[in-house]
Amino acid sequence: MRRHVAHIIDRLPPDGAERLLVDVLKNRSNDFTFTVVCLVAGGELVEELENMDVPVIIFNRRHKLDIGLIFRLRKWLRLNNVDVVHTHLFTADSWGRLAAFLARVPCIVNTVHSTNTWKTKIHRFIDWVLAKVSTNVIACSDEVANVLIKKDGLSAKRVKVVANGIDLSRFENVTPIDMATKPDTINLVVIGRLHPAKGHQDLLPVIKTIKEKCPDFHFYFVGEGELRSDIKKNIKKFDLNDSITLMGQRPDIPAILAAIDIFVMPSKWEGLPMALLEAMAMGKTVVATRVGGIPDVITHNENGLLVDVDDSAELAENLVKVITDNKLRLRLGTAAKEMVRLHYSAATVSQKYEKIYKQALASKGISIE
Repeated sequence: MRRHVAHIIDRLPPDGAERLLVDVLKNRSNDFTFTVVCLVAGGELVEELENMDVPVIIFNRRHKLDIGLIFRLRKWLRLNNVDVVHTHLFTADSWGRLAAFLARVPCIVNTVHSTNTWKTKIHRFIDWVLAKVSTNVIACSDEVANVLIKKDGLSAKRVKVVANGIDLSRFENVTPIDMATKPDTINLVVIGRLHPAKGHQDLLPVIKTIKEKCPDFHFYFVGEGELRSDIKKNIKKFDLNDSITLMGQRPDIPAILAAIDIFVMPSKWEGLPMALLEAMAMGKTVVATRVGGIPDVITHNENGLLVDVDDSAELAENLVKVITDNKLRLRLGTAAKEMVRLHYSAATVSQKYEKIYKQALASKGISIE
């Protein structure tokens, strides 16, 4: 009898944590059966999972305080003989782990995908309490693990680090999209939700600065979010309409990455960003902030360039450097590609997750067959 793993998440848009989940399940073994449970809604990645023969159950949470969801989820976990619950992101971590505890699921784990500097004391208290009923809390980087232990007060014995990985096959033999710019234009991209954490607003005055020094470049912002209208207003304010294109949410990230020259990540906080690994897998030059797990992957001036958060002058200087130096871009991009292909595969993440499940179940005397 193969044991049943239920991954619980809020919804399935094509964002970082959700993309990681799909890539991990694409590389799953036959030792377990898997189901993905969406608490709030579905999303673009549902079809991809179902095409992989991974069932997706959508609970359609009625409202933020839908307490009945806990009991509906507990009932489903019991009826479907779930042996392992693996939750992702704060909403699913909270509701999913509580329901799993009430359903007496023998193995409960969650992956923390970011340093989550937005969390209040109440959020951290909830995480601390639920960590008590968790078999393990998985951090996606050493920096995230340090926050969990030193700031959130979790036991170091309970925290395990499993670095994110990507499905490398998605980035082979990719046909680039037509960016509709002049042949000599340097194309730069920022990929991520239009949210304060991603630093789009801080990037706009920097783009204004470098426009005076490097006229032949164009920025593409890929993603949707609550800041879209504010960003559009500020693009007009800084007279950047001819330098920035808002592309919205896109399903063709590999094709976009194939068409650009430089990947920019001006984030305020991160875990280990999937978009970063994807850009590196495509051999693109990376300019990113020193936050979360980014410095674990990027070594400054070896396989990318790092800047401090909120240092606009440093960001502008480094962007000008890579826009104007073709040889530097080639060297950094080549090293970035090698780094990801050697160390950040979704197949490795999948194996490590399943090893955690097996160890947890074995400790409860539950056999794996």
